[in-house]
Amino acid sequence: MNRLSRRKFLAAASLATIATTATGISSRQASNKQSLMHVVYYYLKNPNSEADRQKLIDGLHELVTVKQIKYHHIGVPQKFDAKDQYKDYHVSLLMVFDEEGDIDVYHKDPIHQKFVANCKDLWVRTVKYDSLAV
Repeated sequence: MNRLSRRKFLAAASLATIATTATGISSRQASNKQSLMHVVYYYLKNPNSEADRQKLIDGLHELVTVKQIKYHHIGVPQKFDAKDQYKDYHVSLLMVFDEEGDIDVYHKDPIHQKFVANCKDLWVRTVKYDSLAV
């Protein structure tokens, strides 16, 4: 069972702040919608395989074409000298949806289904965080 550590929560919250600021998404929209941030950290089965990493990244670039996604960021851990035990993932994905229900539509989208079918054998686990704007 994965527990949300304070450090991971703060990292995800920081990304959410950047994402919502960069795209101009207001946390209080006139229609009272709550935007949703969905973050996924992928842990590759073969972390030393550049081909597997690139296949996942390519798949994510196709995945984020789902129309419900209003903002996205695909990334890899930043490399620097400090030891950081929370940078043990291999690829990350951040997506922002206009409202909470959009993620359900996204999960059923054929593009998402294709991504899972084509890429699920690349990772050994994923860690996901969702948060609603307040």
